[in-house]
Amino acid sequence: MEILILGIILVALMAWASTRIKKNAAAAFDAETVVEPAFTIDKPEGMLHVLNGNPELAFEAYSKEFATGVMSKMRLFRAEIKKLHPTGVAAKLAEIKKSGKVTDDRKEVIDGRTYHVIEIEEGGTKAPSRIKYKIGETGDSAYVLKIRALEEAGEAIIEKLDVMLESFVVRD
Repeated sequence: MEILILGIILVALMAWASTRIKKNAAAAFDAETVVEPAFTIDKPEGMLHVLNGNPELAFEAYSKEFATGVMSKMRLFRAEIKKLHPTGVAAKLAEIKKSGKVTDDRKEVIDGRTYHVIEIEEGGTKAPSRIKYKIGETGDSAYVLKIRALEEAGEAIIEKLDVMLESFVVRD
């Protein structure tokens, strides 16, 4: 009888823990504002902010969903922010413009700070993608936001990623 009672308690405890873990895992994909000392960005719902990921990146996030077909191992969309030395901005802009068909190339001014916004379409032997960049400079460095969405992502996802792009601002 005692074993039965202990078994019931153990099963109830495991069910409670499992539910709690699932709830916390689902919350990781909720929308949130990521505030770092150098920048702020709004992560949309459906993306996971990777903590302790690639040490070369200041920010990394990817979609919950995967592509279909032959690209089924690729995330549907991902975002990353990389720190640059401000003298490397011109070279980075040139590199971006050479990497695919440029569909948008403009400058924005937010709070007196100039940002370069570039969108390219990538295809050929690579996975067909739309890639958006936003580069903001601070006094001693620059930050490059790169958002890649596979073509199959659809306009609803692209709109969410545009909100993410617009929310990215660098701070001193």
